[in-house]
Amino acid sequence: MSVQAAVTAEIEGIFERYIQLAQELTPILAAAKDKETADANAKALYDVLPKVYDARTELMKIEKLSPEAQAELVQKYGKTMQTEWGKVYEQIFRLEKSNCYHSLSYFRQFRALCMMLQQ
Repeated sequence: MSVQAAVTAEIEGIFERYIQLAQELTPILAAAKDKETADANAKALYDVLPKVYDARTELMKIEKLSPEAQAELVQKYGKTMQTEWGKVYEQIFRLEKSNCYHSLSYFRQFRALCMMLQQ
């Protein structure tokens, strides 16, 4: 069996969508720089939460992968996943440190995001 055939197109799609989600989340999180911008971006963060939920649900549905499939996924998506989600987590840590700039509306969406990502 070829290593290239170890991962299905469905699983590749899940990983590609998860990377795209990180690329969508990063600028939304980065836009909050003070209370005013956090308040203004609470809706954008709220609007992306269903995508986060769906992406996490898709990832959790993936059954145990063969060593070949795991190796293929790491080779194909590992570096990009690490880079893109690293940017998201940099923003998350920044926002945690700043207490979401004391924006209650932003904090509510931010907490929901963090809870979904911890699942």
